[in-house]
Amino acid sequence: MSEQYRLTKVQTELLHIMEAFMEGKTEYALPDTIDGKALEELYRLSAVHKIASIVYEMIWRAPQLSGEESVLLAMRWKQMALRDVMMQVQRTEGFLRLYRRLCDNGLKPLVVKGIVCRNLYAKPDYRVSGDEDVLLRPEEFEACDRIMREEGFQRKELPAEGLPHEVPYLNSKNGVYIELHLSLFPEESGAYGHLNREFVGVHDRCICEKIQGTKVWTLHPTDHLYYLICHSFKHFLHSGFGIRQVSDIMMLAKHYGEQIDWAYIAGRLKELRMDMFFCGLLQIGERYLGMSGKEIGISDEITWPGTDCSALLMDLLDSGIFGDSSMERKHSSNMTLAAVKKGKKDTVASLGSSLFPSISYMKRGYPWLERYPWLLPTAWIMRCIQYLKRGKHGSRLGNEEENSVEIGMNRVELLRQYHIID
Repeated sequence: MSEQYRLTKVQTELLHIMEAFMEGKTEYALPDTIDGKALEELYRLSAVHKIASIVYEMIWRAPQLSGEESVLLAMRWKQMALRDVMMQVQRTEGFLRLYRRLCDNGLKPLVVKGIVCRNLYAKPDYRVSGDEDVLLRPEEFEACDRIMREEGFQRKELPAEGLPHEVPYLNSKNGVYIELHLSLFPEESGAYGHLNREFVGVHDRCICEKIQGTKVWTLHPTDHLYYLICHSFKHFLHSGFGIRQVSDIMMLAKHYGEQIDWAYIAGRLKELRMDMFFCGLLQIGERYLGMSGKEIGISDEITWPGTDCSALLMDLLDSGIFGDSSMERKHSSNMTLAAVKKGKKDTVASLGSSLFPSISYMKRGYPWLERYPWLLPTAWIMRCIQYLKRGKHGSRLGNEEENSVEIGMNRVELLRQYHIID
């Protein structure tokens, strides 16, 4: 690994800890090189990747956490881990209770990611999920919506015409948050809306798993692994994804093994220019998470393109869960998505997309565009004025926007490096 992509000692330990957790080990011994300052960074990094409860469970016996200088950090970390695990237990019970009622009423919602992935680990509740994703046939929506609302779930008002691809529900009593999908990807997305066509017929190929005594319908192993890859790819095109997504992919592949049609997945990924991206994930799994191609059932007859995972690994470690590590990184998604839609690296177009985003993006900061969409140019001007006010020493852009552009340009180059764009 070149100096540019050299892991820090904290990043290295995070990967080792995740590998140990995936293997079902009960604890991990931190090396003496991890001092109080490194512990603080390990805590921060694990929190950004939403695996703080995993890391604490693996290292809570470490001498470094019992030292006088780390007592406050240890207390804060322990409290957060206990809270997250207890809330996860509550959410899991609430979700399974709802799911049983849906099935008892003749519905067959398919659960993807979330609880299915958690169930692959020796300690499922430490692999926390903020929500549960459920895929439903459109004709089942009305009945499902009625039952969920009877069970205390609330949702936003639906549009006057048609259903969105995703409808969120929250039960404020037990904290269960569900994203009810009518399709796996937003069809209107020019960057990845076409991926819906890859999953036509999944309801007819589904399987049933038993999770904590409840029968749960989910995707066929081939479809599920393929979807996890595509889901990570979608977030990669936005602002990134974290190490937990890679571990889920590896764990699911290992669990189902020979049930997965690797030849089919390899062929589709090549057709969609996602094969080098996935090859990078495979390398990360093998080099840093202890999952070789043989362990996850990939046939030696399947050839993958030669690539180096170093840049991809550094990007996902910096990204945090779903690219949420910083606002600059989030804003950079305008540039990467524009590059994917164009199909090639175009610096002028990328900068333009950063300074003048789409109306759907601008509505987040300027909600009045919902009622007055024709005022989009005015919102752009207001946005530029804000950046000019933030600028320092005559800089044309504020620091946040400058960082966003830099991150965006680097990530567009990353898309080119992995042959996603020309």
